[in-house]
Amino acid sequence: MRSVLVTTPAGIILGERTAGHWPASAHDPVIEKMIRGLYFHHFAEILGDRVIINVQYQRKLNADMLQLCAEMPIGGRLADGAFEYRCARAKESPLHSIWIFAFY
Repeated sequence: MRSVLVTTPAGIILGERTAGHWPASAHDPVIEKMIRGLYFHHFAEILGDRVIINVQYQRKLNADMLQLCAEMPIGGRLADGAFEYRCARAKESPLHSIWIFAFY
């Protein structure tokens, strides 16, 4: 763990945060559990083994993904902005959803 200065793409300093290396072998199972928990929180439904969750790490979101996030109806911000998420699920198939997490 180390202390890092967080800035916006425009160079605005947001403050100092703690950062550390998070390997995929540890990252992916944690993200999957977070998705399952947040799905239950928002939709009062347990996903269980009916759903396979595919985790994909993105260092940065491109313009299309940022637009997609802006259109997602569900989201939250926790720990003074250290964690933010957005979600949308398919109306015709509620077990299909997309989740985007941002950690600072």
